[in-house]
Amino acid sequence: MSMGSNQRPAGDESAPPASLRALGFVLGESLRAMFYFLIFLPTFLAVSYLRPAHAASWLAIGIVGFYLAGVLLIFLLVLAKRVLIGTLETNQIVTMQTSAGKRFYFASMLHGVMLSSPFKLMISTLSPLAPFYYRGMGAKMASNVFISGSVRLSDPWFLEMHENATVGGGTVILGHAGDGRDIILGSVFIGEGAIIGARCVVLPNTRIGRNARVGAGAVVLRGTVIPDGETWAGVPARRIASRRDLIRPTR
Repeated sequence: MSMGSNQRPAGDESAPPASLRALGFVLGESLRAMFYFLIFLPTFLAVSYLRPAHAASWLAIGIVGFYLAGVLLIFLLVLAKRVLIGTLETNQIVTMQTSAGKRFYFASMLHGVMLSSPFKLMISTLSPLAPFYYRGMGAKMASNVFISGSVRLSDPWFLEMHENATVGGGTVILGHAGDGRDIILGSVFIGEGAIIGARCVVLPNTRIGRNARVGAGAVVLRGTVIPDGETWAGVPARRIASRRDLIRPTR
């Protein structure tokens, strides 16, 4: 049952003070620059040492260096999340002035480095690195899920996704929602065999049951529970069919 009658629009976010936003921007860009320096350093050193004379050598070093940089970025982000932040608790309300809020904000900056990088496709489920990255960032994710490359998983540490679940292109899955200066943190559960269509928005504190379906373009409001086998669609998402309706023979 949806509990979203008093929800704010899906795009609403908290509004931290201007000074905090400026500090966050500076820290985020500094963090990005540091990571990029570290991940491309081996390529620069290789070029300096090998001094390739042929175009083919430059091309090979460029290709290998690019993928090596992506692997290093994934490793460094996971390492930073585990060592500096650890486990983030869900189902709570925090502010940027609290320790939990600051840890969440820093984790979001780390994940944002990956989402805005040229290596984003390396964490789509076509990549063998995707399970390592998402699990390293705190997600409970089966190995045989499918997440389109254009999906935005904003808070992987609050996500639980079971076998054969599918998330269509352009979908946004959020583990947080803003309410003034408060940040509502909540889990997102996607059951075995569930399918979330393209361009959906899934808000925190939601549960999509086993073999459930969410129609393309739907908005699953905070607090929504979609039972096993049901199909929901619309804005906000509402039940349109059960599994029994879908398999009932036509006359």
